[in-house]
Amino acid sequence: MVAVGTKLYLFGGRDEKKQFDDFYSYDTVTKEWKFLTKLDEEGGPEARTYHSMASDENHVYVFGGVSKGGVMKTPFRFRTIEAYNIADGKWAQLPDPGEQYPTFERRGGAGFIVVQGKIWVVYGFATSPDPNGKNDYESDLVHYFDPATQKWTEVETKGEKPSPRSVFAHAAVGKYIIIFGGEVGPDPNGHYGPGTLTNEGYALNTESLVWEKFGGGAEPGELGWPAYTTATVYGKQGLLMHGGKRPTNNRTDEMYFYAVHSS
Repeated sequence: MVAVGTKLYLFGGRDEKKQFDDFYSYDTVTKEWKFLTKLDEEGGPEARTYHSMASDENHVYVFGGVSKGGVMKTPFRFRTIEAYNIADGKWAQLPDPGEQYPTFERRGGAGFIVVQGKIWVVYGFATSPDPNGKNDYESDLVHYFDPATQKWTEVETKGEKPSPRSVFAHAAVGKYIIIFGGEVGPDPNGHYGPGTLTNEGYALNTESLVWEKFGGGAEPGELGWPAYTTATVYGKQGLLMHGGKRPTNNRTDEMYFYAVHSS
């Protein structure tokens, strides 16, 4: 789910019966839901789960995730970005990163966020682009797409680089991408198990491409799959997180905020 202005946008996902949903908006002023587009139709995005969403002033973006079959009958992970133009109500697929970078992985649970006009894809749970390669592993690749040039860029980051991970909380504050927690090792039972979770926090400077680890002494415990957003609390911008999965495989209802004092 992402917010643009006073509206929230919800794309896909599934319920406990594995029924996949379509694309809706919720107006926080009128308190009304609106059906926008049906998924799984020719010419538009497929329904999916484990995807990531981002937005700017004019678009809602969806990256990756896992199909249910739909138009393409065999479920698989995606690697493309679907862009919804809010003004004209139409979807378009952005250039396929795999055409520029053959090593670009199909992913779910990736970091996905707009920073200063560029759309970043950070880490995630991956399928190798090599037909003989491995599947179901944590990735540490970082790319961004520039809508102005319509080109992808693969970046080599430096500094205190996080280990490969997925399903972590993240936010954009100025030129920084803030991440926290996530799964650093898959569970033998797949997403039905907790996996190996972490409570590490990092900030990526998107200009210098340097990672920095942050702490503070009051970090939440190991956590994956939280709801998250960039937020302003008590005049400070930062990362707001709610809920998620603990190493016990139990869900939590706790809420945390990490304030960024300089961006």
